[in-house]
Amino acid sequence: MDLDLAIYSTPAVAAGGLGARAKEDRRLMIWYRRVLAALLLVLGLPALSGCWSRHEIEELAIIMAVALDSAPGGQVRLTTFVVIPRAVGGGPSMGGGGSGEPQKAGEVISAVGSDFAQATRRLERQVPRRLFWAQNRVIIIGEDLARRGLNYLDLFLRDRQMRLTTPVLITRGEARKVLDLPPGIELNPGTILTGILRNRTTFKVELKDLLAMWEAPGDNPALPEVVMTPTLEQESKETGGEGRDAKGGGNEGGGKGKTQPEAVVIKGAGAFRYDRLAGWLDEKEANGLMWLRGEVTEGVVTVPLPAGATGTGQGTAGGLSSTTGEGGSPGQGQNPGAEKGGNRDLPLAQTTLSAPAQVSVVFHRVSAKTKAQVQGQQVTFMVGIRGQGDLIEVTGNFNPDNQEQLLSLQEAVNKAIEERVLLALRKAQQEFQTDIFGFGEIMHRSNPRYWHQVQDHWNEEFPRARVQVQVELQLRRTGMTNRTPGRVGAVGGKVSTQGMTR
Repeated sequence: MDLDLAIYSTPAVAAGGLGARAKEDRRLMIWYRRVLAALLLVLGLPALSGCWSRHEIEELAIIMAVALDSAPGGQVRLTTFVVIPRAVGGGPSMGGGGSGEPQKAGEVISAVGSDFAQATRRLERQVPRRLFWAQNRVIIIGEDLARRGLNYLDLFLRDRQMRLTTPVLITRGEARKVLDLPPGIELNPGTILTGILRNRTTFKVELKDLLAMWEAPGDNPALPEVVMTPTLEQESKETGGEGRDAKGGGNEGGGKGKTQPEAVVIKGAGAFRYDRLAGWLDEKEANGLMWLRGEVTEGVVTVPLPAGATGTGQGTAGGLSSTTGEGGSPGQGQNPGAEKGGNRDLPLAQTTLSAPAQVSVVFHRVSAKTKAQVQGQQVTFMVGIRGQGDLIEVTGNFNPDNQEQLLSLQEAVNKAIEERVLLALRKAQQEFQTDIFGFGEIMHRSNPRYWHQVQDHWNEEFPRARVQVQVELQLRRTGMTNRTPGRVGAVGGKVSTQGMTR
């Protein structure tokens, strides 16, 4: 009986041994796989480091700004600002000879070709390093090239080193002249221009935004304009002032020497019709363009102090009369007891100098919404601009505690913004006949059926469209004081300033 049990139990014991062996083999297989994975990971680390495609900075010509111009014979000119590493490595060093001027941080290099790809190849022949485009800060387009069309920008949209967040500007004349900007607070023009654009007070268009406006079915591009301006010292030289020239000598003749612009201002804009430059917007019109496109987030509006917002109703500011001239009766800006030329001996508050009364308001939380409406063949766009504003400066007699004066000032600010918007609309509709506000894209989304009828000739239909603008900018705060310093009640006299603190 015991033998039989032993015989019958042998297969079960054997099966149990085989199962344990299988488990052991499985554990070994898992361990081998882990070791193999770790080994492959270690072997792959050199490839993951990216050293196979490295470029030492000593081998690169880092481009910080690009200017695009047209050239004779249907060719194009590519101008780049290439950084000199030794000039920027130690910070803004001073030039030799004790001049105290910052050392130039780069070199301006140009090349001409049938397109910008060929110009780039020719540019490489002049530079002993490999061109590196990824650090480019700005692209500036010259006027002549912009009138030929934007199709020349294909290289900057296709090359993998180009960044779509690069700001794009336009200038009158040749764009390469902007790259000759002498160093100032920043050492290269690319950093200077991007710093100005970063302040959010000017129109800003990046490469991706330009592409979107260009390809949108109901939109046309618009680019901010960069303007070269002389400094105050140079203006003094040109007008025969007492400013000294760059070498420290006097410039009595004033204006005969060569004047090199040393400052840039971004104001105005270039308006395009399809892909070609149609014309220019001035500073107010460009600001109106920003309001209509919803690009305004913050900024300052300065308006003359309206008559209904003055405490005395006489439009005086700072104790100075608002009228000028030698003749006149008492009370019209002239001392009643003074003879001709006698005003030279009077205090400043009693002279006839004019001091315009005006108010500055900083606005924020601004939004613009546009609705499209079609009635028969008449297209109407209703634009609503909303926002808040804070009073930051008053140069006249103004009492913010007076609700009537505050509302009068608020209305004046709203009218000033509306005026800028209407100026931009009038220029685009009547002169350029191009929709640079994106109204066609709004129509495309809101009324696809009507848009299908006009999409092929929208720029011709746009001048006949009506645009209704409503601006509601509400003044919320009046600053740290509710009084005007040196507040006057009548010409030449001060009133009590109780309640004011310094």
